[in-house]
Amino acid sequence: MPGQNGRYAINSVLRAAQILQSFSLEKPTYTHAEISKNLGLNKAAVTRLLFTLEKAGLLEKDVDSGKYGLAVSAYQIGSVYINLTGIPQAARPHLSELTALCKESTHLSILREYEVVYIDKVECSRPIRMMSYVGRKMPAYCTGTGKVLLAHLSEEDLKTYFHSVRLKQRTPNTITRAALLRTELEEVRRAGYAVDNAENEMEVMSLAAPIRDQTGKVVAAVSTAGPVYRMTEKGVREKFVPLVIQAAERISRRLGCG
Repeated sequence: MPGQNGRYAINSVLRAAQILQSFSLEKPTYTHAEISKNLGLNKAAVTRLLFTLEKAGLLEKDVDSGKYGLAVSAYQIGSVYINLTGIPQAARPHLSELTALCKESTHLSILREYEVVYIDKVECSRPIRMMSYVGRKMPAYCTGTGKVLLAHLSEEDLKTYFHSVRLKQRTPNTITRAALLRTELEEVRRAGYAVDNAENEMEVMSLAAPIRDQTGKVVAAVSTAGPVYRMTEKGVREKFVPLVIQAAERISRRLGCG
């Protein structure tokens, strides 16, 4: 295929894309010097790239701090991609219903570059709840939705994942051995749901189930999450698991899964 070996790639465009991809909700702004250091480029080259991106309406510079951040045009582009999937629209009423039934916050997630990305959420009204936001990225191996999405990867993609990602200890409960995680993923596939037992955040527990498209492929996951002390109360897990699975199945049917 033409361009596979990089002959047709335009380096300046690739570098501009790197700049845009470096912004996140955890790090929404950068100085000129930070971008230059991150990309390993001289300041003159970065100046031209930043000027061009600002001119294109993709970046904006804060006059007072001198820091750069994404402009509204970048948000619009990302929103187009997410909405084209049809998943948020199909899922939203069922996220709301699941939140009402469980009285805990619910999330809709997809897998991108082996990380979980929240693409929608419905917060519960309780004062103590899981704090998260749309667009947040989380490790897949220690989150409920992440384990659901990893469990349904092909064997080839799963091998690539284990070669690419280091399983870091985030809490005392985090699974950091590949063999143990593989066993857990097999259980997730068999059971039809996954549990994050305070593996990513010490006080948070979540339950998740897979969402399938019209071909039967797992394309997203739905979850409910809350404080461990509430989620481990007697009967809560037995009550919530069927509700989460039911929500996932209903969303899947709206996406055309038979």
